[in-house]
Amino acid sequence: MASIQSYELKNGQKRYMFQLYIGVDPLTGKEQRTTRRGFKTKKEAELTLARLKLEIDKGNYKKESPETFQEVYELWLDQYKKNKVSESTLVKVTRVYRKHIIPAFGQYRIDKITVEVCQKHVNDWFDKFDDYLTIRRYTSRIIDFAIKRGYTQSNPMKLVELPSRRTELSDDEESNEKFYDRTQLIEFLNCLEKEKNYKAYTMMRLLAFSGMRRGEALALTWNDINFKTNEIRINKTLSRGLKGRLLVKPPKTKKSIRTIEMDQKTMDILDEWKKNKNKITLN
Repeated sequence: MASIQSYELKNGQKRYMFQLYIGVDPLTGKEQRTTRRGFKTKKEAELTLARLKLEIDKGNYKKESPETFQEVYELWLDQYKKNKVSESTLVKVTRVYRKHIIPAFGQYRIDKITVEVCQKHVNDWFDKFDDYLTIRRYTSRIIDFAIKRGYTQSNPMKLVELPSRRTELSDDEESNEKFYDRTQLIEFLNCLEKEKNYKAYTMMRLLAFSGMRRGEALALTWNDINFKTNEIRINKTLSRGLKGRLLVKPPKTKKSIRTIEMDQKTMDILDEWKKNKNKITLN
């Protein structure tokens, strides 16, 4: 027997859903069920459930195509996982959908999404995130998938006006940029050194004076560091996999594999760290 269940959206709003047995698939012989969700009231869910039961009893029920953006996304995700994408890439992509796109578009009917709806959310992402174009592109990808499957006819996300940021900044705006100038960087490193947080000091000094990425620095082992020539070999990177699992893998491109010449003071700091930590790895 199907039962009505309640659940909460990320914004705290309450919704209702149910799952109903609809018979056996004549092609596979497997049991089939349909899930309906997004009802604002329990009464609305009960009425839909009663209607579906009546259709099934009369033999008039026809299994519907996915209706909501989230249902189409779940179908797309099943297909995407079958592609040759790395585990870390899968984690990054699904994080964007989970944090930014599904909360905004998840409950919309895929065939009812309009340019105005898309424009509203693109403008909102523009105000909140520097990389809003990536979020917009990922959203568009799901609608394109729906078009290929015949769930909708057009992609309104491709018709939105893309906001642009000003390239010239005032003096006040320049002061709010998210980077340190040389004086600020030196002051920051001096503070870390005085606090005797040697691990943080060593890592930040290494990043600042090498230009390597954080994942590259975290993947280093002592075998990658040549204290005789003052060189560091970059040949791998650290990233997150499913369920937070740490993955050490080669860089994305061959150009990322390189040898960096380092200054003597940074190498001395690394050498001191190595001695203090009894030859354990940097990460």
